Amino acid sequence: MYISAKEAAKKWGISERRVRILCSEGRVDGVLRTSWAWNIPADAPKPGDGRHLRHMKNHDLRIGGMDFSRLEAEAQSLRKIVDRQQFIRSYHSLVTRYVLTAFASEDILVQPQDLAVLYNHCFVPSLAFEIQLLALNARSILIRMLYQYGLGPVEGKSRPQMSEQRLKELYQMLCQGIEDEGPVVYLDSDKAQQMETLFVQYDRDWVHLHPVVRALFLYGELLRIKPFGRYDGLLSSLVFAQELINSGFPPSLFDAEHVDEFKAAMILTRSRGNYQNALRMLEQMLLFECSKLGGKESI
Repeated sequence: MYISAKEAAKKWGISERRVRILCSEGRVDGVLRTSWAWNIPADAPKPGDGRHLRHMKNHDLRIGGMDFSRLEAEAQSLRKIVDRQQFIRSYHSLVTRYVLTAFASEDILVQPQDLAVLYNHCFVPSLAFEIQLLALNARSILIRMLYQYGLGPVEGKSRPQMSEQRLKELYQMLCQGIEDEGPVVYLDSDKAQQMETLFVQYDRDWVHLHPVVRALFLYGELLRIKPFGRYDGLLSSLVFAQELINSGFPPSLFDAEHVDEFKAAMILTRSRGNYQNALRMLEQMLLFECSKLGGKESI
């Protein structure tokens, strides 16, 4: 049974406008939209109001001094690429590198040659079936993002923005064939509260940050919170990729050979809120991937 936004407003003691905002931000469980109306499950709990969560914010996150002019110039150069087919082929190669990086961040060892075989539609006996499904699902999501958001000479068709609802959709797509039963929910109520606090920061406090910084903050906080308890690192990598593509940058994290160095940099983000080392590593990978997509010599 569903109720209207007006009925939910009366039930929860908030304005109808506030209910619609909460629905659009993906913070009402099980909500459906038909045309212009929101259909809200009658038993849906009242979402916590982010306006009252400011005292629960995480420690300050810092990046130090950073000049983004070179990154911006590379992003601009991607928009001037005219060979669409070559760009798409290069992007597919990038996706393979990115998936290897995402698995490395989860301490899941996958050999490049095994991933190449898998992506050529062949079963890989040396890889657990679950790992193969995750790798295939991650690749599918990353390729779909190219056409959703657009990058370089590829025009975007839709641009679903990041929200708690979108996060759960990505998790559901990642886990397709592995965890298909029941709705996607956070591990516990504490995780749910931390996630609500995180998206208050993302939507309000970080909105004026450079998009690469905003994406990295979101990635780091998702790794810290671990909202679902399984595959959180892979999910965080997909969220990060979406944020970068949506801002005109290719998906990039770190060179898989430098995973230990990157993990050390991410430990600093959790203990001190210091993202400076992680951001500098990311900058180098972004420049590298931009050069590969543009057919230039590696930087």
